[in-house]
Amino acid sequence: MNISRLLVVMLALVVSHCKKSSDSKTDTEESAAEAEGEKPAVDTPAVIDYPKLYCENVEKIKLRSDVTEELRFFCADGKPTKEFLDFRGDALSQTPGGYQLKLLQAQHDPDGDRSEFFIAWSFHVPIRPFEVKARPIYDYVAQNYSSDVIDLKANAARRLEDPLDSGLHLWSADMNYDLVIKGTQGLRLTSQRQTQYNLYQVQSGNEEMGFGVEHLPANDNPNYSRSVMLNVSFNDGSGYNDGKGGTVVITLLHFVLSNQGFPATATKSIQEIAQNAADGMYNGLKE
Repeated sequence: MNISRLLVVMLALVVSHCKKSSDSKTDTEESAAEAEGEKPAVDTPAVIDYPKLYCENVEKIKLRSDVTEELRFFCADGKPTKEFLDFRGDALSQTPGGYQLKLLQAQHDPDGDRSEFFIAWSFHVPIRPFEVKARPIYDYVAQNYSSDVIDLKANAARRLEDPLDSGLHLWSADMNYDLVIKGTQGLRLTSQRQTQYNLYQVQSGNEEMGFGVEHLPANDNPNYSRSVMLNVSFNDGSGYNDGKGGTVVITLLHFVLSNQGFPATATKSIQEIAQNAADGMYNGLKE
């Protein structure tokens, strides 16, 4: 074998050895990466339809009161209603603090002193749904208020010793309202309400949705035959259990009460009470 041919053979052996060494190093690095838990990148999941997910789960919750009538405002046959979607759209499009109350129904019995009201509003806040559920909404709603029409004294307290009803039941609170309506010629109409507020997680393992229910725990109130507040809260669509996104909050009030012969005054009073509750709730959740 001449010298030139010998050099060619030696060069081929060196190249072959370097390639094997490089391949071995690559295999080692890949094995190390797998051992450290590195995984290929995955696509971000599609945006979750929270109203749809909400209605698929909210009726499964074990509640302390029957709010089937009020819940129909949000969900019908397990699907979100137009009203639900419209109020969500309003919350996402409005400027901060630009929420407006909508009097959906003000019906008065012409043969008696019974009045029925439905009022709703919605807003968006930057804090996450998990934090909304942790805030004392009962304190934000039960606030004193006074105007030329009404004087409202209100307070609330968490029920610390109250056992929870299920894994989705987060907490309970007692709320008390003492209302004086200022009529003409010094007439003063009084009424009292003692209610209970319960907060629930809507779906197990999903921290992005909450459901609050205020109701009369007893049926013997001479002034109110129905007093219900529903608070529907859920992620604004920016995240899912990942710390992203703010919260859409939609509230519905339903009152059936004695207007004590003054339906117009009752209407104005209920609207002021609702506005006071909305303002207190928004101010407590807005940051």
